[in-house]
Amino acid sequence: MIKVSKLSKKFGDLAVLKDINLQLNKGDIVVIIGPSGTGKSTLLRCLNYLEAPTTGVIEIGDVVIDAVSHTQKQVTALRKQSSFVFQNYSLFANKTALENVAESLITVWKVPKQEALSTAKAILTKVGLGDKLDVYPSQLSGGQQQRVGIARSMAAKGEVILFDEPTSALDPEWVDEVLAVMKQLAIEKQTMIVVTHEMQFAKEVADHVIFMEGGYIIEQGPPKQIFENPEHERTQAFVKRALKQH
Repeated sequence: MIKVSKLSKKFGDLAVLKDINLQLNKGDIVVIIGPSGTGKSTLLRCLNYLEAPTTGVIEIGDVVIDAVSHTQKQVTALRKQSSFVFQNYSLFANKTALENVAESLITVWKVPKQEALSTAKAILTKVGLGDKLDVYPSQLSGGQQQRVGIARSMAAKGEVILFDEPTSALDPEWVDEVLAVMKQLAIEKQTMIVVTHEMQFAKEVADHVIFMEGGYIIEQGPPKQIFENPEHERTQAFVKRALKQH
């Protein structure tokens, strides 16, 4: 279970997130949509304290953390509850695909090396990269690098995987292979929060869609409501424009 209460984030005088409240249960797939520069990625980064929120309480699993009075120990515990798939892959250039996936198991979870490598191999095989175990990121396509990034997140065993526009840096021919892995995770009921511009993915896969604008959650609900019958005129305008582009 994940719950966010009264979350805000300021950079100096600039309020990027304002009074964010959301809740999801185990196995939920939540997709966050909205114009660029509206706080979507910042919200995701606040959920595992890549950015420290200014105010608000975050609960993930059995970890509860208050922005105003948290400790480093709580931050470490919170980060173990989630894993992050970055827009630009963020793989270790000097490590093979196998080593990239095994790294957090060895360093964070203290899994014995051989066991970690065995787990990493199984996960990479699952995402269709069983033949790329010993290949370095520079020798992989963008789609393959992002699948390694997803495999690394799967290995982390957290409550939720956070995806920050996982296809936006990809050439069009690689987008589908990444979305296919994410759809498989959805079928397996992996809890996910996904920031994306892929409207078709949101319509097909999400249990819950959140529309953000100007640092606020403007509207949220099932995909059918958000895409076919949005209540708020700003949601209506965005959805109309977004679906036309796709």
